Amino acid sequence: MDVIQQIVRGSGEVLAKLLFRKQEGHEAVVEYTASAREAGILIWSLLAARDYNEAEGLLLRELDRNFDFDLYATGIEFFDALDRMSDEGLRERGYSREKIGEGEKRLFRVLKGKCGFNRD
Repeated sequence: MDVIQQIVRGSGEVLAKLLFRKQEGHEAVVEYTASAREAGILIWSLLAARDYNEAEGLLLRELDRNFDFDLYATGIEFFDALDRMSDEGLRERGYSREKIGEGEKRLFRVLKGKCGFNRD
């Protein structure tokens, strides 16, 4: 891992510890509602730290709580970034192409619900 990756990874871990009171080996307990901008920054930090599951969870929780089109756009970019990664890179972090597809579908369902398009 090069120096820049180490710095970014460390930043993501520090943010997770500060904002979520996350400890090594423990799941985060989110008691913080971020603004769309703050959530977006944290999502990209978690992505850079290769904590894909936590980033996806934060994205979808924040969209469920307080829908924001900027955060929705971050979600599209997030899943696009994951989709460009190698299968091996995803697998190493407990992620898969199937999970990307499921996340994209959930993202679309959130949009449909917020815009009043709940008809099938």
